[in-house]
Amino acid sequence: MTSLATGWPLPQLTGSADFDDQSVGQCNFQFWVDRVESFYCKLDECRWQSKESFDSNQTNYQCEKIECACIPGRFLCGEDGSVNIDDFLAEEVKGPGSFGCISGKSCTFEEPAMNKLINDIFGDKAITLDCESGECLHHTQVPGYRRPDKPNNSLWIALSATLAAAIFVVACMLLWYFGRGQQQLEGFGGVKLPEGEASKLMTDHVPATLHFSNISYSLASGKTILSHVTGTVQPGELLAIMGPSGAGKSTLLDILARKAKTGRISSDMYVNGREINDEAVFRRVVGFVDQEDTLLSTLTVYEAVLFSALLRLPREMSRPAKVFRTLETMNELGILGIKDARIGESGKRSISGGERRRVSIACELVTGPSILFLDEPTSGLDSYNAHNVIESLKTLAQSYNRTVIFTIHQPQSNIVALFDRLLLLAKGQLIYSGEAVRAQSHFERAGHICPPGYNIADYLIDLSVEASGDHRGSRPEGKLNGHLSVHTATQGDAENGFAARSEAHRDEGVTQTQVMTGEIRRKAHQILGAFTKSSASSDKTSPDSDHIPEKLASLVLACRASDDSKIVEAEISRIQSGQTPGGALAEGRNVGEETELLRGFKKATYWSQFLLLSGRAFKNLYRNPLLMATHYAVAIVVAFACGFFFYQMTNDIPGFQNRLGLFLFILSLFGFSTLSSLGIFANERILFMRERANQYYAPATYFLSKILFDIIPLRVIPPFILGSIVYGLAGLNPEVSSFWKFIMTLVLFNLTASSIVLFLSVAVADLGVANLLGSLVMLYNLLFAGLLMNYDRVPDGLKWMQTLSFFHAGYEALLVNELRYLQLIEHKFGLDIQVPSATILSSFGFHAQAFWWPDISLLAIVFGIFLLASYLVLEFLVKERR
Repeated sequence: MTSLATGWPLPQLTGSADFDDQSVGQCNFQFWVDRVESFYCKLDECRWQSKESFDSNQTNYQCEKIECACIPGRFLCGEDGSVNIDDFLAEEVKGPGSFGCISGKSCTFEEPAMNKLINDIFGDKAITLDCESGECLHHTQVPGYRRPDKPNNSLWIALSATLAAAIFVVACMLLWYFGRGQQQLEGFGGVKLPEGEASKLMTDHVPATLHFSNISYSLASGKTILSHVTGTVQPGELLAIMGPSGAGKSTLLDILARKAKTGRISSDMYVNGREINDEAVFRRVVGFVDQEDTLLSTLTVYEAVLFSALLRLPREMSRPAKVFRTLETMNELGILGIKDARIGESGKRSISGGERRRVSIACELVTGPSILFLDEPTSGLDSYNAHNVIESLKTLAQSYNRTVIFTIHQPQSNIVALFDRLLLLAKGQLIYSGEAVRAQSHFERAGHICPPGYNIADYLIDLSVEASGDHRGSRPEGKLNGHLSVHTATQGDAENGFAARSEAHRDEGVTQTQVMTGEIRRKAHQILGAFTKSSASSDKTSPDSDHIPEKLASLVLACRASDDSKIVEAEISRIQSGQTPGGALAEGRNVGEETELLRGFKKATYWSQFLLLSGRAFKNLYRNPLLMATHYAVAIVVAFACGFFFYQMTNDIPGFQNRLGLFLFILSLFGFSTLSSLGIFANERILFMRERANQYYAPATYFLSKILFDIIPLRVIPPFILGSIVYGLAGLNPEVSSFWKFIMTLVLFNLTASSIVLFLSVAVADLGVANLLGSLVMLYNLLFAGLLMNYDRVPDGLKWMQTLSFFHAGYEALLVNELRYLQLIEHKFGLDIQVPSATILSSFGFHAQAFWWPDISLLAIVFGIFLLASYLVLEFLVKERR
């Protein structure tokens, strides 16, 4: 009745049954505590039933009468320190009683009075027992017993797979239809601007005057990058920050835009006469365009700009108004004619470099920022496109009363003529800050005369390089002062173009600084007319020491003594003393509006952010379907290949081996294929950091959209496709429940592996390092899957590594689901040797009861942990730092 082998658990109940006529009989049970019998029961008028199937059997005994008695002096029967249930057994326990077992599961002994006692004392409904295989010899284990035939549910499995596939196809078609329908609606439909919202686009704008003083920046090593930089810029003006490479232009721009920096910053900054205290409000009313364009290549020009508008314009603003604002901005920048063109990427057909630059500017300008910062807006552009970009900025600054600040390296004379104010840096020192038209006369008074016909920008850059003590790439002083530049201007008056054209633009801009409601509505008809037509179409810091050469020091002193510097210092002193700048200061500057506070506004809700990000991710997915199509194609091809090599596996030892190999191969395929997800976030890392810095959306909404449209389509559908095909071809367990457990295990395993890869892609910026770490993680988990290394042979101190292996969890779950009840028949020497698969599984170190816990549970837990870890890294560590 019980096994006395070493290591087996001590019995708590033993029993026997005697059925003479196979219908009515008698049962006896003995209850034990620590190998000592405590009490016993006799059950009369018993009947039993047995239900056998391919993978399990159930036995149930029902007895009408029960008589129980204690063994005096034993536990629960009067032993010192224990209760005595003798009277309870004699008077209360009368029956009826039952004893039932399901193979591989718990057994239960029930009787009304005992149930109440057990419930009152232990909280259980009845006496539950764990029965292990081998404790009792069931008649199914007697030699010659023939197991019932395996049920054939192939039709139901095929129908289940077909139904799920049909649902998937319909869902994809609906997503494609609605995505395409929305695009067509926005791409060719009319825009109806609500009454009053046209004027609201401009009346809510607050012009911003920016004063900055004593801006200094140094690295942790103590090296000074910027030193005492001062300046100002008003609405309607362009402020150009110039200087040679390493002068600190981009660093200054980052500080003015309040970007996160790794060094130490010292500065005084004021907007409209008020010190900047609320960083969040300031960031909401400024725009920043980086030197490199980080646009999503699969979007059209219109979609990219509209995406920025929908996320960043006030949530109270209607969608038609945001669409109108998008079209208006595109029209002003001259890109309305290419609104339906794909942005594209390097190496493929796309819009031109100048058009990409203007799209990047439009994404910032569409929000109506009071101050627009641009880092090298002409970088990589030819002279024609470079001039068009700066000219667009000039027009926008004057027409819409915006403040525009940008860095530029070495502009041509026709571009320099568009500048209103100029700030010149050399080795982090300020050598000029004032009106651009006065720069030439300022340096002439300092003894540095620009030769006739010489591009003033080239001259100032060469002068800065020479004054910095770095002559790399510069002309010797004699040539600098005595010869014409090879970059002589070819448009306009080459000798006087710096001043003359600038003055012309300033005079022209005076009449355009106020844009009235009627003018906007008149322009709306022009924009909408074009809209309905189908379109064809940081600086590196200098490695030199912080020592200031004598010539540079003289330029710095001359700058501080200039009239422009004195005017700015006087205004800043007035602000710092608590006085509001007003009246007419020097040069007749109008600063009457500088006391107004900049106003922030609430942007899109989290739900709106999620919907917009999901829409963008979906468009990116179906417009660049190569990765997804490859995953699906591989799943189909590999499924049929496995079905061919493992066709209708037999229930013998070779069939057992084939099952081990098939499951390990499938898991290895999905595990290593998840490494393709490393590029999903890596390709958008810079885009995410910049959009986050510009406050497009919250990291949580971005993360959820990536999970929904990047991980789910690539990690749920392929295992379903492969599993549905290979299951029937390989002749796996033809139970509907076993089929869905098989699919569930593959999907959950794939999601778990992809969550680990997602964590690596978020946490490790270098794609090569992330790929190496991902491969090592997969190989480690594969080693401890259970086939390459026996669990019983793993050192005790390392068994936790196999316990935590998601490969082991997925592998064991698949094996248990398929082989737990499988009876192997091996033909040897004319004999049929029957071997239970569970016995062989235990020899490999697998547990027949481990499907739900710990295997499936572990996969779900690991999936959740790494998803959470990925989000936390994204939230707290993946930030723009300059």
